[in-house]
Amino acid sequence: MKYIIFDLDGTLIDSMPIWRGTGETFLTRHHFPVPANLLDVVKSQTLYQSAEYFRDTLGVPMEPQAIVDEIIDYVEDAYRHTIPLKEGAKAYLEAMAEKGVKMCILTASEASYILPALDRLDIHKYFDCILTCTELGEYKEDGKAYLTAMEKLGGTLEETVVFEDAGYAVKGAKAAGFTVYAVLDHSIRENEIEKIEKLADKCIRSYEELL
Repeated sequence: MKYIIFDLDGTLIDSMPIWRGTGETFLTRHHFPVPANLLDVVKSQTLYQSAEYFRDTLGVPMEPQAIVDEIIDYVEDAYRHTIPLKEGAKAYLEAMAEKGVKMCILTASEASYILPALDRLDIHKYFDCILTCTELGEYKEDGKAYLTAMEKLGGTLEETVVFEDAGYAVKGAKAAGFTVYAVLDHSIRENEIEKIEKLADKCIRSYEELL
């Protein structure tokens, strides 16, 4: 392992509880019904894609960027002040940095609110680059974003490991040919964990298992 591509939310930082209710909060505030499958729909989307879904499918009469801005208002304070690291994450990043492993973050979240969290948690320094799916115009489910991240790091498939927490992302990275370590976040449902365990090369619940 000479290169690592890390997801952020639910993989390095414990932010999934913050996100779980944001779509429902937005729709409720604007008096729109909340689909029963909302979480299943938006979990694989960037924030902008979710905003387009709210407008195009659910009929919210707002431009996607206005929807994005409102949702970011909900979560930005938590990124700036309260969201913690996953257990053992900083120690693991430090250990990999000492070994000369090159690392990057590839996230479906947006730079505007994740960068303050990375700085507050003092982990920005470990990464050669911070990549967002929005900025790349590529997404995780088809694996293209991981290949682009690998190229930016200068890595190869044989020497690069992807760390992810979501089943769709694990599947996309595996389809692209990567070794994948799954971080089993406490918010993941049991049936989803079973799918991830079948797909991933290794599953952990804490980075301390790797130290």
